[in-house]
Amino acid sequence: MHVYALMVAAAAVVVPAIADSSTYQGPVVNTTSTTSSSSQTVPSSGSSSSPLPTVELDYTTVQAVGGNATIGYFKYQNIRFAKAPTGDLRFSAPEWPDIETAINTGNLAEADVSCKTSEDCLYLDVWAPADAAGRNLPVMVWTYGGGFTGGSKSGVTPEGLFDLSTDFVYVAYNYRVGIAGLANGPTYQHEGGVANLCVWDSQHAFEWVQKYISNFGGNPNDVTAVGFSAGGSQVMFQMTRFGGRAPQLFHKAYIMSPGYVPGAGHHHAEQFWQNVSSSLGCNGGHLDCMREISYDALVNASNTIVDNYTYQMQPRVDGFIIPDTYEANLYQGHFNFSGPCVISHALHEANSRAYSGVNTQEDVSTYVRIFFPGISDDAVETLLELYPEEDYESAGLRFADMKQSFDLTDKNIALTHALNNETWNAQVALGAASHGADQNYYWYSTYTLNTSSNS
Repeated sequence: MHVYALMVAAAAVVVPAIADSSTYQGPVVNTTSTTSSSSQTVPSSGSSSSPLPTVELDYTTVQAVGGNATIGYFKYQNIRFAKAPTGDLRFSAPEWPDIETAINTGNLAEADVSCKTSEDCLYLDVWAPADAAGRNLPVMVWTYGGGFTGGSKSGVTPEGLFDLSTDFVYVAYNYRVGIAGLANGPTYQHEGGVANLCVWDSQHAFEWVQKYISNFGGNPNDVTAVGFSAGGSQVMFQMTRFGGRAPQLFHKAYIMSPGYVPGAGHHHAEQFWQNVSSSLGCNGGHLDCMREISYDALVNASNTIVDNYTYQMQPRVDGFIIPDTYEANLYQGHFNFSGPCVISHALHEANSRAYSGVNTQEDVSTYVRIFFPGISDDAVETLLELYPEEDYESAGLRFADMKQSFDLTDKNIALTHALNNETWNAQVALGAASHGADQNYYWYSTYTLNTSSNS
C-alpha cells in the first residue's frame, strides 16, 4: 500500500469541526477580468495560457500561481494567515491578518520564504484539485522539520502525491523558528513576551484551516496533520496544548520522527535571553529594546550565542500553552485528540554516526548535562548504566544512541500509551534509514510545478 494512502485516507470516525465554517460553501470563483478588482475564470482546459482561478476569503482574494485543469490542480501561494510579526508584534502571539484590497497573486513574499531569514514569514500555501468546488475533500496539513531553527513550507511539495491522486487538498504553513519563535524565560515573559511562539503559530495555522479551507473545496471536519522531526513534535504539541483543554483542530495524524529535547528549563532560557540581549545593547533583556533591533542582528546574535553557549533551541514548559512536556501530558491523559494516528521512525534515526564533539567517555556525561542542565548526578549514573560503555565502539556512538532515544524514539511510547488502539507504529528501514532518509519515499516527487507556464 502506498505511504501516500496512509497519509490522506479518510478515517472511519470524524470529529466535528470546532470552528464555524458555514459562511462559505466551497471556492468562490470570480468571472471578471484581472484588470479589475476581481480575478479571472477557472480554466476549463489544459492550455497554459488559460487564466488562473481565484478564491475569495473574507479578508483577501487569492489567485493561483500555477497549475491547470489538465494536470488537475492549482497552487495558491503565500496566503497570509496572520499579521506580519514585526515591530510591536515581534515576540507576540499571532493575530488575524488585516483586510487586503488587492488580489494576492502569491507575490507578497518569495515562494520559498522562510522564518529563518525573514521576519514577515507567516504565510501558507494551498494546493487544491482543479475540480475541488463542492467536493468537501480530505485535507492534509504539512508541518516541516528543521530542529526549530530552520525549514519552510516549501521545503517539500506535493506534486508527487497529486500525481497519484487529486482527491485531497494540501496545506503547508510557516512558523517562527530560532529566537523569534522560541524565546523564553522569566524576564522575557515578565516583559510581555509570549513563550513558545512556534506552537502558537502552528495552532493559528490549524485554526485558519478550520475557518477557510472549505473555500478551497476542503472539508474542515476531515483534516490530517502530517509532520516530520520538529514538525512531528509540533503536531504532538497541538494534541496536548493547554493540557488538553483546547479544542481539537485536526482529526487524524501522521507523525514522522518527532524530535524534541525537553530538558533545558527556564534557568537556561533566562541565561540565553540575557546573553543575547546584552550582546545587542539591550541590557536587562527589556522587550521594547529587543523589538527595535533589526531582525538580521537579532538572528545573528542569537546564532552566535547558541554556538558559544551550547544552548538548545527547543520549546519549553511555560505553564500555559505547554503546561508540561507532551510526553507527560499524554501519560497523564491531558490531551485532546482521539486518533487515528500513525507514528513512524527510521531504523537508525541518529545512532549510525558518532555524535560530533563527544570523543571521550567523560564527554558523554558532559553532553548529557548540556542537554539536561538540571539533571542530578544519580540520574546521570543511571543513564550511563543503561547505555554501558562496552556496548559501543566509541564514546560518540554511545552518546548518539542516547540522544536518539531521548530526542526521537521515546515519543512513540507515550503516544501509543495514550491513544491505545488508535495508534499504528511504523519503522522505516529503507536506504540509510537515518533521520530524514525516508522523506523521498513519502513524497514521490520527481518533478516540480512550473509556475511560469502553469505546467
